[in-house]
Amino acid sequence: MTNTNDHGGSATPRAGVEQVQHIGAWKVTLWLPLDSTSGNPREIRIEPHEEADPQEVARGITSTILRQIDTAKFAAEVGPLARLALAGQQPVEDFREKLAGLPRGLSDEYLAILSAFYVRLVEIGETAPIQALENVIGTKQATLKGHLRAARQRGFLTKVEGKAGGKLTDKAIETVKGIKSEEA
Repeated sequence: MTNTNDHGGSATPRAGVEQVQHIGAWKVTLWLPLDSTSGNPREIRIEPHEEADPQEVARGITSTILRQIDTAKFAAEVGPLARLALAGQQPVEDFREKLAGLPRGLSDEYLAILSAFYVRLVEIGETAPIQALENVIGTKQATLKGHLRAARQRGFLTKVEGKAGGKLTDKAIETVKGIKSEEA
């Protein structure tokens, strides 16, 4: 998955997010502009994969190949990222970078950053923020739920009954500010 400013040799650069899927002999590129209100791809480009068997390519694109294009995976993984980028932020890379620099375990810094990213996902209208977190950092949803529960218990995130969300507490905001000042 990549951000792209020059998509497919277009005359004008277009900001968007793309994901490449390898299906049989084919390289399938799904693309979503950053101004999209949906997480579904706006364009799908299918071309022979660089390492494809020429005989498979000669058979052409079949309906079987088309049915294997996973637009649901694209929407789950890329949709939240596009919405964050549209909101004028580049938090995914910042989030991953900050997590990589933290000690292992449920440190206050980790819980504060996780809570801040979670709250931002909810604010931009992400309907499945835990799933989006799983897609971004690769930690299972059950584990992330436990981490967010710990964040609430330790005073970093408020609770909202019956739905996703919450607000960052002053403690979380101060902790995140402390991390940023250490980086400066």
